[in-house]
Amino acid sequence: MRTRACRSRLALPSWLLLGLVALAPAATAQITEQEEQLLQKLGDAPIKETAEQVKLRAPFEVFRTQVAPFDVLPYVKPSHWSTLSVELRANHDDYDGLVQTAEIPLLGLPTAMVYRRDARLVREARSRVSFQAFLPIVPKELSLALVRPDSVRPDEQWLSPMKVLEPHQMVIVVMSRETTDGYARWNQFRALQPLYLEDPTNATAVEAARYYRLVLPLEAGKPLVSPHPGSWSTISHILWDNMAPEALSPAQQQAMLDWLHWGGQLILLGGSGPSFGSLRDSFLQPYLPGESSGESALLNAADLKPLSEAYQPLNRPSDLDDPQPQPLSPQEAIERMGSQYREPVPILPASNRPIFLDLIKPRPGATPIALDASTGRIIGAEHRVGRGRVLMLGLHPTDPAMIAWPGLDTFVRRVILRRPDEIKIDHQPRFTPSGELLAPRYRHLAGGDLSWYRILARDASAPTEIRAELFPQSKRISSPGESAPGNVPIVPPQSDGSFLSRLSPTWAQGMSATERPTTEPPVASWIDANDFPRLCRSSLETASGISIPSSRFVLKIVVSYILAVIPLNWLLCRFVLKRKEWAWLFVPILALGFAVGVERAAAYDLGYDLACDEINLIEVQPGYTRAHLTRIGSLSTSGRVRFSMSFPNDPLALALPFDHGRSLRGEEVTESIWQSSPVPLLGEIRVQPRTLSMFRAEQYVDLGGSIRIVADGKGRRIDNGSGLELKDARVLEKTEAGSRSFPVGTLAPGASAVLPEAGEEGDTPAKFDGPLDPNPYLRLLGHSIGERPEERGEVRLVAWLPGHQPGSRLDPEVDRHRGLTMVVVHLAYPAVPGPDGPRFDGRMISTIAEPPAEQEPEPRIQDHVAEPDPNSKIVP
Repeated sequence: MRTRACRSRLALPSWLLLGLVALAPAATAQITEQEEQLLQKLGDAPIKETAEQVKLRAPFEVFRTQVAPFDVLPYVKPSHWSTLSVELRANHDDYDGLVQTAEIPLLGLPTAMVYRRDARLVREARSRVSFQAFLPIVPKELSLALVRPDSVRPDEQWLSPMKVLEPHQMVIVVMSRETTDGYARWNQFRALQPLYLEDPTNATAVEAARYYRLVLPLEAGKPLVSPHPGSWSTISHILWDNMAPEALSPAQQQAMLDWLHWGGQLILLGGSGPSFGSLRDSFLQPYLPGESSGESALLNAADLKPLSEAYQPLNRPSDLDDPQPQPLSPQEAIERMGSQYREPVPILPASNRPIFLDLIKPRPGATPIALDASTGRIIGAEHRVGRGRVLMLGLHPTDPAMIAWPGLDTFVRRVILRRPDEIKIDHQPRFTPSGELLAPRYRHLAGGDLSWYRILARDASAPTEIRAELFPQSKRISSPGESAPGNVPIVPPQSDGSFLSRLSPTWAQGMSATERPTTEPPVASWIDANDFPRLCRSSLETASGISIPSSRFVLKIVVSYILAVIPLNWLLCRFVLKRKEWAWLFVPILALGFAVGVERAAAYDLGYDLACDEINLIEVQPGYTRAHLTRIGSLSTSGRVRFSMSFPNDPLALALPFDHGRSLRGEEVTESIWQSSPVPLLGEIRVQPRTLSMFRAEQYVDLGGSIRIVADGKGRRIDNGSGLELKDARVLEKTEAGSRSFPVGTLAPGASAVLPEAGEEGDTPAKFDGPLDPNPYLRLLGHSIGERPEERGEVRLVAWLPGHQPGSRLDPEVDRHRGLTMVVVHLAYPAVPGPDGPRFDGRMISTIAEPPAEQEPEPRIQDHVAEPDPNSKIVP
């Protein structure tokens, strides 16, 4: 009614204009045209576009391109799979074609990938098309196009801007039924940023050094998370704030469960309202560490005193609560810099608005988080789910009293994120030559400190002594100028610390080796130079039976050719044939003959035309029936063949060409295709004679049952509820006292085995019969248990199976398909490390050794400690 009334009042001048027509005949035409336009704008009925106006529109309209889980900023992490979504519309006709990217070079390979999927657009209907893409190096703009299968030119082409998510950075996604404005201030917390920055005025370097990026969905209740579990590797935490579980599709729910079991951390936030009630009978119900008791408590300042004393505010020169700190005396500055934390600050809720605490009943095996040890009141409960963690928090961190509390930064870091504290580098105060006190430096954290998410085939890292046995002749990969075009070196974890600085020069600029994080490859990155892929490449080369002729063979051929062409050829023509000028005619004949002879001498009968060898790794989490399957394989042929590899029964499979390590500078770049839909397919795998082309694929498969460790009054036993026959199974356990190994032998499907009381030292070689030896993999996978608190204490089973796993299809079919399958079952993980441990509470962390003076970019003047300038101030 209000709208119509407004329109009537706005339409009143039109009647006046019509009345003026009779008084001003000369202006009749002009007034009538204006009146018509005004009536069109103010009419009650919408004006439909004519057919001519529709034809004038562009054939296609592209509205936006998104990268899950970001709504606006399209952040892409190098060497990780991402889900790209394009919203577009066909205006003239229905469209049946493909949406695809431009060619994207792979690192270390003379191969450029095109990522695509089918695009069926209904005329004048807005459509959303999603597909997976892998970007080793993120461009500023990614070229996308709509094409028809047999067309020469694209029907539509556009550029989509991209932003780089640094190799060490992780993503935190907020899932809320209501607005997420209360989390906006978290972006300023030091829980999401490093404590020390070389140049805090450099905005670009500050953003690149950030630990976490907080994703706040624009539309409440509809987070843009991918339904493909392969795109969740950049997410470390999810904050679930009273969102309805049915807001996620079944595919998104399954992807979240896969992510959780492989190391995701799910934080369920309580407080006022039915926060946990919606989780009953949902897909998350079996994984909750507790349940709401139906009771609540209202907390005042006195009740919250233990919380404020446990989580003290950070001691920073430029604190968020004090943007312009007052100058301190030298002694006060030194004392303040001596501790990372300030004195406790009380939480002061308003008298008429206390903090609401939802009382939680922990389930058996869950760990409570106490508010006050004397009363036994808890603020939350948590437990492990697979490798990951689920925390139910009874109070809401965006409560106004909590937001106003300076200690919330520390609470978010230690309790919610469970992120380790940074280690202080400086033992002594540092002063500039002018006597100004410098802020202390802290070592930056690596990606492994920020996220628990791991995929064993990507992240397995053997100790130094094991690596020396597995790779006795390994060399560090050369720099980009010394190998294939665009190749970025992958440095093993125990090297000189240049890995992250080369992938992210902006972030590492100005840092010394001590300031950088402990060097390790980025978490869950698809990198072909990590330990497991390197071992697979070596085994596949040996098993193929194809060898490159030795240098001695080449030298003999060259010397023989020179002797035949110059002295023997001339002597034959000069003294035998009596025609020395004929020597020139025999040169091409000799060259052709030697070419054929060399080919015959170097070749031998392989016994097949097309062959494939595969090494598979099945990784299983505790009590979970789904497993992660990695395939690394080689293709060989006696001729020139183009293979394609498809996964007809698995829409979530991912595959790429694998770096075989033999690329040459200047080699011709070929194009391969990854098609996400309707059937996942890796096409245009080119194989040359007497060479190997390799591929790498990942899938999630259903085992039909779980493999568990069961402890009862009779001891511990292993129950194999899957359909796998585990050969040479061995259970490994890593404790504070060291590592123990328990041989199990062959474990048939449905069978059980009792673990002996005492473990063994060393590894017993497995018995096998075939070209692919499982023993190196048993060594690598059995000794790759991490040293972090959430990893130390893991119980792991390693075994192997003959042959490869079904599920993939090669076209053309191969004559020989051999394989080896390794199985790793994470039987148990240690309990969740508490927030009060030395790794998470900076008050319990000791400083590390000071770096040598020559590594310092600025002078260290210790003489100023005794007599500093009385006007000195803190310089961040």
